[in-house]
Amino acid sequence: MRECEYIKHTSINHRKDYGQYFTPSLVSQIMVQWILRYDPQNILDPAFGLGTFYDQVIKHHQNQEYQFIAYEIDKNIIDYLNINNPKPHLTIHNCDYLETNVGKFDAIICNPPYMRFQKFLTRHDVLPKIEQQIGKKLVGYANISSVFLIKALSELNDDGSLAFIMPFEFFNTGYGKEIKQSLVENNLLKQIIIFSNEKEIFPDATTTVCILLCHKDGKKAPIKITQIKSNTELEQISDISNYYHQQIDSSNLPYNKKWTPILLSLFSDQFIPQYFVKLSVYGTFTRGIATGANEFFALTKTKINTYQLDDQNICKCITKSPQISRPVFTEYHFKMLFDADKPVYCLDVKNDEHQGIREYIALGEKLAYHQRYLTKVRNPWYKLEYRQPAPILFGVFSRGRLKVIRNLTTAINFTCYHGFYPNMFGKNFLDNLFVYLLSDIGQEIIKSNKRSYGNNLDKFEPGDLNDCFCPNQYQLALMDNMEVEKIIKTANIDEELAVKMSNDLVDKLLCF
Repeated sequence: MRECEYIKHTSINHRKDYGQYFTPSLVSQIMVQWILRYDPQNILDPAFGLGTFYDQVIKHHQNQEYQFIAYEIDKNIIDYLNINNPKPHLTIHNCDYLETNVGKFDAIICNPPYMRFQKFLTRHDVLPKIEQQIGKKLVGYANISSVFLIKALSELNDDGSLAFIMPFEFFNTGYGKEIKQSLVENNLLKQIIIFSNEKEIFPDATTTVCILLCHKDGKKAPIKITQIKSNTELEQISDISNYYHQQIDSSNLPYNKKWTPILLSLFSDQFIPQYFVKLSVYGTFTRGIATGANEFFALTKTKINTYQLDDQNICKCITKSPQISRPVFTEYHFKMLFDADKPVYCLDVKNDEHQGIREYIALGEKLAYHQRYLTKVRNPWYKLEYRQPAPILFGVFSRGRLKVIRNLTTAINFTCYHGFYPNMFGKNFLDNLFVYLLSDIGQEIIKSNKRSYGNNLDKFEPGDLNDCFCPNQYQLALMDNMEVEKIIKTANIDEELAVKMSNDLVDKLLCF
């Protein structure tokens, strides 16, 4: 009820600015169960929010001598909760937890703000302080929740307990390696809770989340893995430490590997077929061109004609994901988009003395495009990264089926797609690789490396794709070339039938 009222009276932009996504009461209840097992004398909540953890502690803590210390940066929430009225055991500070030295605690419980660290305006002042406190460098940390976690771990007393909500993508990212190393090598991580139906349990979440349960006892033990499917299941948990479905030895969770496929494999029958190799054997996926101002660099037929931009200063380019609706993209499809006045060309300045180019650049500067985050560090600001057309494109975001495209045009691409650039081994197997990526088994294997966001949205970084498994060269060579060619022709007309044909061909492959 409190959350509904707060959301009703607070703009979504305000909540996004502070990364506010609130914890459901059933989730806060099991997290509080965990930290209260060890009878803490003082409890820290680094991101108080609407106080759901405090409410549960007040309800369940048996010891009446404890202290609950909280931090909340948003004055709007403080005013809404009317914290000025004394609350039992509670001391709340209206300031940024990351800028404070809070001391040590017996228990820490937190749902940290979810936002990109680059949007955290005072990060350049805060990072050196945290680095000094924890004795580690935090370069490359992409999400503020991970910084909250690593700081909190340094403030946990011996024999202390910690319960933290984290975005599931943390398990697969580069910035998560050092934290995972600390969690495993120091025997801190005791249990991971995964939600398989997150939309029911976290209806407002914009990313898939998990819960880390830690205890600083120094004892090595198998890490328990819990998979929760519904609110009904949550309601029935009386002791979360005894509610788990799998156990995994910490040695099977290497910090320098992606944890998502390891964890999800515990709950599925998926396997990597024998003799499969990394996709990077055949080439490399690379992100598309980041312009910093797509609305300026993406060009329509009308805009090209208006400014009389010549072929020397433009190039074909896929600027938006929906521009490609079929698994095979041809010059015919490109021409249809161009004739429909879609932005399928890109500014590619090679002669900035051309009158039309000079006028268009002047327009860009008048509209301050040269002052954008990316453009202002380029010299000249309108000069883009170099890319060649990629023969296979892969959608960065997807729901359900992954978007894989056989690009038969000379169009390059913006960041809506990652482009696959084959090496000497991959050049001869481009069509074969496309058929595999189109097949259901190929898609399921690739999905094991995905980063999951809210509302069933999956995301892939180039490194995620490069680490995916696919048939080795001998296996790909066994594909019948006529069948491969037929699948590609079919995909240009009927994607569903092409997928079925790909499945049949890959199934044959696996029999050898």
